[in-house]
Amino acid sequence: MRDWLNVSIQETDRMTIRTKRLWLVGGVFAVAWVVGMLTGCRSAESLDSGKAVPIIFDTDIGTDVDDAGALAILHIMADRGEAEILATMSANSNRWCGPALDAINTYYGRGNLPIGCSRTGPDPEKWYHDSVDTFPHDLTHSGEAPNAVALYRKILAGQPDNSVTIVVVGWLTNMAELLNSKPDQYSALSGKELVEAKVKELVSMGGRWPNSPKDEGEYNFTMDGAAAHKVTSDWPGRIMFTGLGKDVMTGGRLIARGPKDNPVPAFYRNFFEANKVSERSSWDLIAVLYAVRGLSDYFTSVSAGKSISQTNGSNQWIPGVLSNHAYLDYKMPPAELAAVIEDLLLTAPSRK
Repeated sequence: MRDWLNVSIQETDRMTIRTKRLWLVGGVFAVAWVVGMLTGCRSAESLDSGKAVPIIFDTDIGTDVDDAGALAILHIMADRGEAEILATMSANSNRWCGPALDAINTYYGRGNLPIGCSRTGPDPEKWYHDSVDTFPHDLTHSGEAPNAVALYRKILAGQPDNSVTIVVVGWLTNMAELLNSKPDQYSALSGKELVEAKVKELVSMGGRWPNSPKDEGEYNFTMDGAAAHKVTSDWPGRIMFTGLGKDVMTGGRLIARGPKDNPVPAFYRNFFEANKVSERSSWDLIAVLYAVRGLSDYFTSVSAGKSISQTNGSNQWIPGVLSNHAYLDYKMPPAELAAVIEDLLLTAPSRK
């Protein structure tokens, strides 16, 4: 592009100003198209290259059951060499969240995965404590785990630049606190500088897309509206907001056919019995599926514009030029996508 601009300037005697402007506009749109294509081309990056995507999984596990399903399919994709799980984090500070993560990690053969837990986030918990203690795990209380933000800084500091995908399937408490974190023994960089250096993409299951009704927010944003506003406004890299999953119903086959020594079907069963349902929406599982496999044949993305999030948790998508923000839409019909996810849920762990 630089050479073309130099040539165009030298040829002013053969171009009118209007013609040059048309070429320049065309060049800008071409660049925008290329950027958009590069964003979309992540759709097959891990599958085509054979390289595992380094993932940090951040959850509010305890308030819904799709968090457990999301972590389960992440483990299966890691078994297949598609992902490398660097850590599992809880933004929920409830005492049972760390043990629930440990029970799932242990079942899938990764009982030594680092677990970090928030000290400041909300702390609701409804569906996990009745079953956690019936499955092997070492962590007995979330307070025994390292502080999530400190663990983020330690892990990110040790990773190659522009390499890590963070997938957040709950509120954005840990992300906001990471941005605000100060230099420490792990890195001389501020939190924002560390994110800019090390994080390739933030995948956030939150918000309503393309727009929410006025003053209406989505749960993951409203639970910590200040954090959602902070991250949406100040995150220095790319954010993919997923938001899909309400009509992608899963869990029925898992309940019927899942092995008894797997804690994930037990957590689903608790939720189904309490709510008198037989399936559950797959919001969090879709976020993880995208984080590892990208768009693939599952999704399309909208990237012309940006998100504006308010401190009350509401959000608006403002159409416009390409930015670091994008949101997902369906390419594969929801019923077919549900089958893909349920097949992953029913896959036996290879490391067990």
